[in-house]
Amino acid sequence: MADDDAKTPEGPEEEGKKGGLPLVPIIIVAAVMLIEAVVIAGVFLMAGGPSEVKAEGNLEDELAQLEQPVTVLVVADKFQNTKSGQNFLYDTEIYATVKSGQKDHAEGMIEARRAEVLSEVMVIFRRAEPAHLHEPALSTLTRQVREVLQRKFGTTEDGENLLQDVIIGKCTEFASDY
Repeated sequence: MADDDAKTPEGPEEEGKKGGLPLVPIIIVAAVMLIEAVVIAGVFLMAGGPSEVKAEGNLEDELAQLEQPVTVLVVADKFQNTKSGQNFLYDTEIYATVKSGQKDHAEGMIEARRAEVLSEVMVIFRRAEPAHLHEPALSTLTRQVREVLQRKFGTTEDGENLLQDVIIGKCTEFASDY
């Protein structure tokens, strides 16, 4: 019976070890996960966070903007015509349409040749027939001025005319005999 006494039911200490979860492996796994979390957080903090996003403009939009037409004032003056037998003054503003990318170049050429352009436009107005000066769209005068300006300003490096179109924005007639 002495053997029976040795095999007595185990105490409360031994019962917890056999029937419960092993604490040592759980503690080791939790410690490893904690160390990993600290290392990963430290790496992200030392990396400085995500880089700043910088959007570049759409190249096609910029090129399309350079192709947009803009108007540039070429001449704003009063011109005389006496073809009808009376002396008339025409208060005139003439604009040229150029591509947006060539605006500075066109303005520079207009400024450099202002006297030549003014002289040739003055001749066009002095030689113009009264019917041409009273056309609703001033198409004859516009065509003549366009030819003069295209001849004066020539073409771009691409072989295109620098001036795309000419607009006579104002052509108001005043009788100057009275």
